[in-house]
Amino acid sequence: MRAILLKNGTVIDGLGRAPVRADVLINGDKIAGIGNIPESHDLEIVNCDGLVIAPGFIDVHSHSDKEILQHLPNKILQGVTTEIVGNCGYSLFPTHPNPEGVRLTGEIFDGEPAEGMATTEDYFVAVEEVSSLLNVAALTGHVALRIYVMEMRREVPSPDEMKIMKRVLSSCLETGSIGFSTGLNCLPSSFAGSDELINLCQTLGEHKGIYTTHMRDYKFKVVEAVDEAITVARTADVPLQVSHMQVVGKKNWHRLDLALEKIEEARASGVDVAMDAYPYLAGSCSLIQFLPEWCQAGGIPALLTNLASPGKYKRIAAETDAYMSNTWDDLMVCEVRSTGNRTLIGKSIQRIADERDKPAPETALDLLSEEEGYVYLISFNSSEENLKKVLTHPLTSIITDGMVMEGGTHPRTFGTYPKFLGEYVREKRWMKLEEAIVKSSALAARRFRLDRRGTLENGGWADIVVFDAEKIGTKSDYDNPGQDPEGINHVIINGRFGVRDGELTSEKAGMALRHKAI
Repeated sequence: MRAILLKNGTVIDGLGRAPVRADVLINGDKIAGIGNIPESHDLEIVNCDGLVIAPGFIDVHSHSDKEILQHLPNKILQGVTTEIVGNCGYSLFPTHPNPEGVRLTGEIFDGEPAEGMATTEDYFVAVEEVSSLLNVAALTGHVALRIYVMEMRREVPSPDEMKIMKRVLSSCLETGSIGFSTGLNCLPSSFAGSDELINLCQTLGEHKGIYTTHMRDYKFKVVEAVDEAITVARTADVPLQVSHMQVVGKKNWHRLDLALEKIEEARASGVDVAMDAYPYLAGSCSLIQFLPEWCQAGGIPALLTNLASPGKYKRIAAETDAYMSNTWDDLMVCEVRSTGNRTLIGKSIQRIADERDKPAPETALDLLSEEEGYVYLISFNSSEENLKKVLTHPLTSIITDGMVMEGGTHPRTFGTYPKFLGEYVREKRWMKLEEAIVKSSALAARRFRLDRRGTLENGGWADIVVFDAEKIGTKSDYDNPGQDPEGINHVIINGRFGVRDGELTSEKAGMALRHKAI
């Protein structure tokens, strides 16, 4: 493999320093020099005049667990070189074999994988067998862990069950998992109390892993949810990453300042806490997450039985509506399983309700019954003022939180980093470009202990994105999300071109990044 010289670019190194005009030399899979480097016949010269040379973007919160195995290009085309999967409690391990495809949660990866994956090593073996476009690290998901041991029971784990969960979590961490994630308003993670989380995080601490949490609430009780997350991290003495920080619904937007204050105070008092966010006003989630917890004990079969009971149906509708911080018009259907309801994709729950001449809460429950629990939404949650506060906060890393769906995929899956750098940095000037690059690379690498990644430094891994700062952007939107970004010229992963002149190459140079206890 010839050494590569990226010539005459504007280097932004990920360390927060001002841009400088320089060359970057790549030898093998590492950066071998930065500065004024003379050309020679044994170098592959790439002219980067007028372009930015930056560390490859690190997406520490994605749901690309399966996409990594399928070589989907949506992340590498937007400049991502490393992903951390297994977020929000959802990971493909630990799982028992499930050849019948039994579904319990109605959420992502429900019933998968059919062959089961007992530990992180099983997942990484699969990654290495197919060769990956990107580097990938993996969290152990609490949803998967709890189902592995307790299925969908709502009870507090018995002492024996707790021992098994801790043992299985240890096994996943020993075989390469970088940390532990929870999804505390998702089943069955939501069944866990703080004591269970502390107990598991104490095991996590023994392996020097990081705790990431989709908190118990982002609405009316978001401040209490932040308090719980901080208490778990402080008690177990583990680093805490608050996932996709936001406050949901206009009724709650005023709560963001206090939530951020809590995080800042915890940081000042010695808790190792930070957060991440995507640069969009809307998120995406399962419709089930809006329902009261009691009706979901036992999983999808129990939920469908409850919805079939007229008395329980009425109670579920009333309780769901009472705790709504969005309007029903804020919730747009983006994915269903049945062919008959595909025409509903792109319509809000309120619009569907109007078409069916039925109240919105009941329409939502009817959809869940029709789709056997699988209805995914794009949920318009935040205000631009709050988004600015979160994205510009010094503790925030930029993430996609994305996954590809057959229906209306959220545009963040295709355009997060180009949108961030184009709209919010170049056009709206919310921060300097060098600050934005830190948020997209080095901050994430430091946070998740990705050794020698996230910066451009001699001896570091050659994960690099080359882009046009005046053109970078995306046309991907909620109506037409699956559009390739603009302004990304080259993406280099471990010294090899994954994207060259804006086009995907045949190279698959990604690595499985197994965690090593420090």
